[in-house]
Amino acid sequence: MEFGKDVVFILTRDDVIGCAKEMNIPEEEIDDEFLEEIKKGVDWGMEFWTDVVKEAIRIAHQRRS
Repeated sequence: MEFGKDVVFILTRDDVIGCAKEMNIPEEEIDDEFLEEIKKGVDWGMEFWTDVVKEAIRIAHQRRS
């Protein structure tokens, strides 16, 4: 698998830290245990990821038409 070619979306620890900073949560609070909790929440939130992808496909397809 080649990054940028085969991967469509990735969230990194830096992405989480950036969001935390926007929420006034210090970077030091994002330890491994905290990150695991965030992963669980994102996993739950992505339960309907196919709907999100299909909507993005629909919008992209309309823009090309």
